Amino acid sequence: MRYPVIKPPTKKEQALIRRKIKEVVKEQGGVRAAARHLKVKHSYLASILDGTRNNPGDWYLRKLGLRRVTYIEEV
Repeated sequence: MRYPVIKPPTKKEQALIRRKIKEVVKEQGGVRAAARHLKVKHSYLASILDGTRNNPGDWYLRKLGLRRVTYIEEV
């Protein structure tokens, strides 16, 4: 079985993901508290924030209130 190729997010999309994480971190009072609130690993959340990981899966995006959208349009 072949898995679909997911294109990495653009710089603008990466900034949106980081901004959403920072909002949760600020609300919860820290990365570990935010990770507990979102029910994700704090190390993964921190690595997205510092830029070592930049393509979170759909599951993580849904936890942040985001979704990956792809479409085809006629030109």
